[in-house]
Amino acid sequence: MNTKITTPLIGALLALALASTAFAAPVNGTYTSTDLGGQLLTGRASTWRSGINSGLPHVLHAQSWTGTTLGTQWEISCPKEPVNFVVQDNRVGGVGTIVYTSTFNGGTFTFFPGGWPWGDGTGTLGTTTLITTVQYILIGGVSTPVAAVVNGNTSGLFVGGCNLTFAIANGVGVGETTSLNPAIMKPADYPTFLDGSCGPAPANAQFGSWGTVITITMNIDCATPTHESTWGRVKQLYR
Repeated sequence: MNTKITTPLIGALLALALASTAFAAPVNGTYTSTDLGGQLLTGRASTWRSGINSGLPHVLHAQSWTGTTLGTQWEISCPKEPVNFVVQDNRVGGVGTIVYTSTFNGGTFTFFPGGWPWGDGTGTLGTTTLITTVQYILIGGVSTPVAAVVNGNTSGLFVGGCNLTFAIANGVGVGETTSLNPAIMKPADYPTFLDGSCGPAPANAQFGSWGTVITITMNIDCATPTHESTWGRVKQLYR
């Protein structure tokens, strides 16, 4: 028996193995971020707006964050909020919270290959809801924001039909542009501002806010379809 394996055959086998690893389908299950003991990387997000203080649409861009690099594991790109968020002002005498509820539509998501337990894949998003609670205190007699916490969820559909839900809790607002200090700019290690075209915002329109995406719970549901068989079909199987 000839046991010799040629170099081209070894190359072909390796290529097949790598392809099988690189294009794993989404896998049913519930997965959590590293701060909850799971393997999903936490992330960072930016929300673009057309003006330095306000302006529509608002466009979301979120990416995983390794501590040095964005977007190596997952990405949420271009959900849009076409109307202003709902505002609930709970302050008394300038002290308390203001709650902003934002509803984004559409966009895409990507889970990049990497041998992760959830597999990988791409798809489209439906509705994304973000609730931002901003804490205010009096500083020099002026009601001043000092902290912001973001909770949210989104859902979508993988190419191929699996369902995705993706929820975050206790995200932290880090900064935003303001006419009170035009020198404040989004740092380069937060996701690129995407404008209404879903492309990078121009240099003269780098406006919006940015923050962290943490405490993530993700669920993938690839429901197994059920098929009804007629008696005639059953008989055909056993002829």
